[in-house]
Amino acid sequence: MRKRWCFWLVMLAMLGLMPPRSAAAAAQIDVYTMGPGDELFSRFGHAAICVTDEESPVGRCYNYGTADFSTPGPLTWGVLRGHGQFWVSVVSQPRMMAIYHFEDRTVYRQGLPLSPSQTAALVSALHKADRPEQTLYNYRHFDDNCTTRIRDLIDEVTGGLLRRPNQIADQPPLRSRVVDGFATSPVLLALQQAVLGRRVDAPITGWDSMFLPEVLRAELHSHLHAPPEVVYSRAAPLPPPSTVSPLVLWLGAGLGLLLLAQLGGRPGQVVSLGALTLLAMVPWSLLLLAKLPELRINEALLVLWPTDWLLLVPKAQRIYGRIRLGGLLLVMLGKLLGVLVQPLWGLCGLVALPPVPAVPGGKAGQHDRQRPGDEVAVLLPERLELVELFLFFEIEMRGHGGA
Repeated sequence: MRKRWCFWLVMLAMLGLMPPRSAAAAAQIDVYTMGPGDELFSRFGHAAICVTDEESPVGRCYNYGTADFSTPGPLTWGVLRGHGQFWVSVVSQPRMMAIYHFEDRTVYRQGLPLSPSQTAALVSALHKADRPEQTLYNYRHFDDNCTTRIRDLIDEVTGGLLRRPNQIADQPPLRSRVVDGFATSPVLLALQQAVLGRRVDAPITGWDSMFLPEVLRAELHSHLHAPPEVVYSRAAPLPPPSTVSPLVLWLGAGLGLLLLAQLGGRPGQVVSLGALTLLAMVPWSLLLLAKLPELRINEALLVLWPTDWLLLVPKAQRIYGRIRLGGLLLVMLGKLLGVLVQPLWGLCGLVALPPVPAVPGGKAGQHDRQRPGDEVAVLLPERLELVELFLFFEIEMRGHGGA
């Protein structure tokens, strides 16, 4: 009996001398990056970070891309103003996988090879992020989103392994990333040229480019030696990229407005110039209301003027038309000299075409009163049919192009 008691006393003493096992030290941390989805807000992918430990054997996943998408109007307004409310939500790993399986989005997993102290620090930071006072943050697509939050946490616990090698601005500009995200939508590809400003055309660092999940995935593989593993592959093929360039779309829209203004008489001119005015009000409104630099410093403001309706006012047509033409010529010169860096050629074509019929060119009686030295706008015949219009352009091109 005494030997049995001695045995248990020795075992208890040994257990007491052993250091307690840390749940954080035994945890496994994985980064999940998701491919693009079919919805607009999912075009650029997504990222989450998951912890598997004794507390959550199936894994708990932290998602920094949670917002109230049921109210897109207030959410969009908040994002434009720089205070769109997003927050971190926590779900189980099986539930998260079920969501992206339902959305049919490719999912990659990367196990982070962190030391016990780094793991403990990252688990602690995630616990703090889930507190009510820490949950909310102001979303900024290029600077503070679901992916950059994970990037910052990993970089902090690893002592700058992601930031240090990515300080040189040698990466493609943000606009190229936007073009990739909107590649399947020609309308969005065209609109981003009118809305996004000069900031997105400057080269960026590798650190800044990690706002995209696919770039973060590549950097984790390169600098933390965490190879990605495909845990779900999209079943349906991704939509093919659009074959219509924004330049063609803008010029086509300009030609359409020109035909409307020419063939629709005065009502057609009102609609055509009204459409240009409404389009111009978008970037000008963002200049006044938005807080994001990529929406405020915008060279498209030099092309899109919300005053084109003045071409409908007889007394203002001639002088405003000359000012408008001079402004467009200056923009084109700035593009040729490299002073202006945004893609503006399509917008210039859009703006230059529709106002033509509104500029006073006169009718037959007015041409009879023409004096030497007077400038007369070249106008198409008022009742020109559509087929005749194309024949007119064909004759003009052959006449000026030569053999």
